[in-house]
Amino acid sequence: MVSLRGSAVHARWLMLGIATLVALGVSPSANAQWAWRDATGRVVYSDQAPPASIPDSQIIRRPAGRTAPPATPAVPPAAATPAQAGAAPAATKSAAPKTAAEQEQEFRKRQQERADADKKQAEDQAAAARRNADCERARGYLRQLEDGMRIARTDAQGNREILDDAARNAEMQRTRDMIATGCK
Repeated sequence: MVSLRGSAVHARWLMLGIATLVALGVSPSANAQWAWRDATGRVVYSDQAPPASIPDSQIIRRPAGRTAPPATPAVPPAAATPAQAGAAPAATKSAAPKTAAEQEQEFRKRQQERADADKKQAEDQAAAARRNADCERARGYLRQLEDGMRIARTDAQGNREILDDAARNAEMQRTRDMIATGCK
């Protein structure tokens, strides 16, 4: 024997499922569809209004409360100047949507340009950091020279020599010049 309670639950679930499918099937974007016949007689569906060259009589469906854009008078082919005739195919070609390969190529080009710019910026920052470190080292060396501390350096044969006053003054002037030109 089948209980009435079980079949009522199944019926509720069935109704809920049907209501969900109906709600999902009707989307707001479906209401915003345009349909018109193009110059070749083919039906075109779009979420955007048809071009202005499509007469109002060729529009099959439009969203509620929407009108087609005003039609612009077409120039007959005989009245077009040679300059206009040559410019029309070029304008059409540039307005044509890009293929996936063209879009991919442009994307890769932008990525490469961005990578090159980032690399150059990193190199510039590294060079600036090296310059700053060299300037700090030179300023520290100049302070040592000016404080009168004994400074020893090693000659070409590996012998230590201590700077006398004349060598110290020459070294201070060379360091000041280096700081003046390289550390701004």
